[in-house]
Amino acid sequence: MDTFRGCLVVLRIFIGSQVEELAAPVLLHADGFGLTVADLVAPGFLFIMGLAVPVSMSAFLRAPGAGDPGRPDRRRQLLRIGRRAVLLYAIGTFLNAYPFLPEELAHLRFTGVLQRLAVVYLVVSLLYVSCAWSLLPGARTRVTRLLVRGFLLGGFPLVGVAGWIVATYTFHSPWPECADVHGLVRDCSLEAYLDTGMWGTGHNFNGARFDPEGLLSTVVAAVNCWAGLVIGIDIVRHRQRYGTVGGVRRRASLLIAVGVVCVAAGLALGLVIPIGKQLWTPSYALVTVGIMTVGFGAVLLVFDGGLRPVTVGASPVGSTLVALGRNPLFFYVLSEVVIDTLDYLPLRHHGEQGSVWSVLPEVGLASWLPGPLASAAWAALWLLLFYVPIARLLVARGWYIRV
Repeated sequence: MDTFRGCLVVLRIFIGSQVEELAAPVLLHADGFGLTVADLVAPGFLFIMGLAVPVSMSAFLRAPGAGDPGRPDRRRQLLRIGRRAVLLYAIGTFLNAYPFLPEELAHLRFTGVLQRLAVVYLVVSLLYVSCAWSLLPGARTRVTRLLVRGFLLGGFPLVGVAGWIVATYTFHSPWPECADVHGLVRDCSLEAYLDTGMWGTGHNFNGARFDPEGLLSTVVAAVNCWAGLVIGIDIVRHRQRYGTVGGVRRRASLLIAVGVVCVAAGLALGLVIPIGKQLWTPSYALVTVGIMTVGFGAVLLVFDGGLRPVTVGASPVGSTLVALGRNPLFFYVLSEVVIDTLDYLPLRHHGEQGSVWSVLPEVGLASWLPGPLASAAWAALWLLLFYVPIARLLVARGWYIRV
């Protein structure tokens, strides 16, 4: 889990450190519908967050028995879940406000990446705590147990996706400029209507009519977290299958196969409902769930399936990924603060006003490299020379920064 999370942190830092004016389009978010490498970061963190829920609260999947201390403390876990959700939301709001400029505070976003993680974590964790008992033998009546188990393992995403499809495709925007619009159009969608009606375009991302981390899209985003939850439940319930090299290889192969099927199904669904992160369409959710499932299966196969990790010098790549993966929130916040700070500091170049973040790579790299390659090199240098040493230092000191 730490290794896969570390892969996501590497991807997040590499994508987030691109210089927008120079970067290759595939390393930027798709404008409208479509899928790029940058569009894999957010669903990846939702997926691994869901996977960690049953692993960190495995007591809910243990049947009381001899030597067992008893039922888990539900009240304590609920308080812990609520506290973590509030902290994530608060940190996200802090990042939206930073560097606390008056014009930014006047149009402060109430949504964002961490805010979405907070809401989805709260919902999926409550789902797990409320329904995990249905996976234990002899819990309540058989019919009740099967109904709750069905909702936990399949009904939850179906309800969310079905609700999104019905609400989205039966909605007709009352805005005059959308009167002749047919099909799924971002600025005339139910997402845009809800986000604008809730807090106005001034508080949406870049002043658009919709927010990419808005209200309706978060409903479908919970599906990505739920997919990780289901895999985490399997890991906790079948620990013995993950305890041998042969068992790991079989489970990893199964995950990869399931992931491939999800990607294929998502691409097929994309012929009807376009794939797009900004509205977090069901086809996008299905494709990214498949990609993350394949990715986790591959990491499991390489690092726990008996295959030796590739090494760079005397330091294995695996240990570096683990170092990054053990402090994901810290590195997300750090990268955001570093980029926002350097992007705020002014720097003139050829008589034009720019920022330290945009001018330095243009002068130092883009002067002799193609723009996309210069942007990628800039991001790689930050990753290897700044973030990786900090990660290894934190692990060496035993410092884990969590909420």
